[in-house]
Amino acid sequence: MLVRSFLLFVCLFAAVQAKNLKIAAGAGYKKVVLKVIEAYEKKGPSIDGFFGNMRQVSAQAKQSDIALIIGDKNFLLNKSGLDIIKQYKVGEGRVVIVYPKDAQAITNTQSLLDENIEKIAMPQPKKAIYGIAGEAFLKNEKIYEQVKEKLYIVATVPQVMTYVIANEVDAGIVNLTSALENRDKIGGYIEVNPKSHLPIEIIAAELDSCDEQCQSFAAFLQQDEAQAIFKSFGL
Repeated sequence: MLVRSFLLFVCLFAAVQAKNLKIAAGAGYKKVVLKVIEAYEKKGPSIDGFFGNMRQVSAQAKQSDIALIIGDKNFLLNKSGLDIIKQYKVGEGRVVIVYPKDAQAITNTQSLLDENIEKIAMPQPKKAIYGIAGEAFLKNEKIYEQVKEKLYIVATVPQVMTYVIANEVDAGIVNLTSALENRDKIGGYIEVNPKSHLPIEIIAAELDSCDEQCQSFAAFLQQDEAQAIFKSFGL
């Protein structure tokens, strides 16, 4: 009887100590990834999500048991320093120009040249994915020289949106996902020519610690239900 009780205790303790699957994603994809996790957890085990800029996420993954990362393919494969075992495409990033409520509407990219557009927020063009793409778009559309003095450089897409929502800038360069998430707080947005910058492919990347539970979630990411969620967020 004592042996059975002890074995039962061991089993219960092991169940309590069982670790949830840990995944990470870029901060700009927090809402959509949480939505996908919520859908998965209705039929599968719990998942712990961690979010930050891609450099932070990559550094964290090297020191923890994060098993899967969702983010920009180019960064993850070429700049993260992580050992990627397998990858799956989950969507494509799209660059847009957003503008505040009660502000002059931006109807095309040439609108950025208007005198009334005095301040344009943009993520860091040396490090941030959409800052790099934003600068490429401005240069390839041949308006960079005319607007470079208007550019207000911040660290991330969420920071750009904060300034746009607060009506502290006249326009902002962000991704479609962020524009859709904040559509009720901004005046509107337009998509830029996707050929004006390199493609931004968003992938789910499996790391060394990707076990069966991780592979199950990775498979879910490729199913219609998850793909529909990604598309609804502009990916």
